[in-house]
Amino acid sequence: ALHAHAQGRITLVDRIVAVVNNEVVTASELNDRVAAAIRDLRRQGTPLPAAGVLEKQMLERLILDKAQLQLARDSGLRVDEVQLDRAIERIAESNKLSLLEFRRTLERDGVDFDRFREELRQQITLSRLREREVDDKIQVNDSEIDLFLQESTAEGTPAAGVEYNIEHVLVRLPEQAAPEQ
Repeated sequence: ALHAHAQGRITLVDRIVAVVNNEVVTASELNDRVAAAIRDLRRQGTPLPAAGVLEKQMLERLILDKAQLQLARDSGLRVDEVQLDRAIERIAESNKLSLLEFRRTLERDGVDFDRFREELRQQITLSRLREREVDDKIQVNDSEIDLFLQESTAEGTPAAGVEYNIEHVLVRLPEQAAPEQ
């Protein structure tokens, strides 16, 4: 009877759903991430996947993000308050809102402004980590480009209606390159 009485008073506050190195992913973090994904998908008019599928995808994303954030922290990557404030101002400006209007819009949509700031800080950190660890190390040589073009064309003519959006391309030229090069 004592055991049953003690169990009756226990309230589950949160639980651990995954461990990433020395940090945990809690059920509340996962639920928040799932709720945000559902909100975004509905806003975009995208059909929702099955609850189990979405939860699994969000858990995998949380685990990956935690691992990458740990790597960023261990390697000294930081986003200071000034950088974060500038990023928020740019987002507000791109939405043609003042900072106060932007904050009110977030809160009206059920998004806590302080939580938004921290999530943005994490996104910027992850973006910088990816730039440093991945983007800076990618090099594509001329033969790879030629091979791609050969594979993506039919009988030597480009596929109709195909467009490419290329960003961050570094083209190396010889030091004394002529203007034609």
